[in-house]
Amino acid sequence: MDKSFKFDKETAESIGVESAILLNWIKERVELRTIKLVDVFKEFSFWNETDLMSYLISLEQKNLIGLDLNKKTIFKAGSSKKKNSVQMKNVHEKSQISKTWRPSEDVIEILTRSGMENEFLERLIPEFIIYWSERADVLISYNSKFIEHARLKWAQHSAEIETKTDPTVISEDWQPSEDCMDIIEMAGIDNNFVEESLPEFKLYWKEDGRASVSWDSKFINFIKKRASFFDGAAVKQNKPSFNWYNPYEDEQDKKKSNNKTVENLRKKHKV
Repeated sequence: MDKSFKFDKETAESIGVESAILLNWIKERVELRTIKLVDVFKEFSFWNETDLMSYLISLEQKNLIGLDLNKKTIFKAGSSKKKNSVQMKNVHEKSQISKTWRPSEDVIEILTRSGMENEFLERLIPEFIIYWSERADVLISYNSKFIEHARLKWAQHSAEIETKTDPTVISEDWQPSEDCMDIIEMAGIDNNFVEESLPEFKLYWKEDGRASVSWDSKFINFIKKRASFFDGAAVKQNKPSFNWYNPYEDEQDKKKSNNKTVENLRKKHKV
């Protein structure tokens, strides 16, 4: 049995490879029947549920599929069932984010089902509103961007909790954790650049001799600053990067470089 997935090249260039693969699979089946979400999760088990729901919502917003979260089904775009589909602003809508903006109930449901806490999500909303209130000129879906923002912050939060141990000096065989690499990848930094930078990081802290409770957080700061220094050469092409608040950055470093760093990142990266 053929277990490969097909997609259209032009579609992938427009909406991304993951969404193109998912859309092609849905199109091959939705003409005959309504598709259950559970069948999608089973077929694409190599993606987690949060990723899959993010791709499905993106397709829904582009009017490429119909999505009913109440019945947990997918149907053909433009059918009469559309009235029950996910209610979100059009992805191409250009608007100033409201000071009272909140993510939709569908978005909150997706994120909480993936393990995020309601209290954690509530704390993210004010920061998210401030950031996007300064970018009213871009065409975005605030709900989709909030999903991306929440996933990044949750990865940082989880990594911080897991690394709260007694301070230790860096070891010869130290390697960044999987969570650490996920955060760096979401920042758009090329993996080859990370691997090339690792020996320098280890050598510096080995000779320094100081202990740390989280070498992952220090490595994230080191990689971001080094990538910025090399004028974006380490950043993947066509990969958006966000200058979100960094909870790991030392207060002294912030005072010296925050204004310059934010300005440089905004010039270098397009969301």
